[in-house]
This record gives sequence, C-alpha cells and structure tokens, in this order.
Amino acid sequence: QLVKELLAESEKELDGELLDDMSLIDSGLLDSLALLRLAEWVSEALGGLALERVDIRAEWDTVADIVAFVERRKAT
Repeated sequence: QLVKELLAESEKELDGELLDDMSLIDSGLLDSLALLRLAEWVSEALGGLALERVDIRAEWDTVADIVAFVERRKAT
C-alpha cells in the first residue's frame, strides 16, 4: 500500500486503478521524480541501497516487483 501511495503523489494521471502487476515504466508513472522518491523510500526501508546495483527495469517495473525486491533484501 505504501508503494501505491508514493506513486499516487506523482503528477501523472492514471486511467483506472493502479494494479500490482501494471508496468510503472510503460505507463509513465515511474518518471524521474517518482523514481527518486521511490529510491529514497526503498533505501530507508532497507537501511541503505546502492542504486548502481539495481536493474530498475527488471526489478522495479511493477508494484509487486518493488514489494518483492524489498522483501528479498530485508531477508538477507
């Protein structure tokens, strides 16, 4: 839910509901400002994050991907 709230703060308009498996990149919701906010949130959630080691297209394309990324990193 927190990821969806963060993306809702974006100035981008979404036609319909934000689904967990919707591509954030292809939909345009994950623009540079939203990406910065998201990276800050993920970094705080994980206690730090090296963004150069993240393949954003592969690992953060959907809300479900982002949640899974955070859960995997917290588990290690």
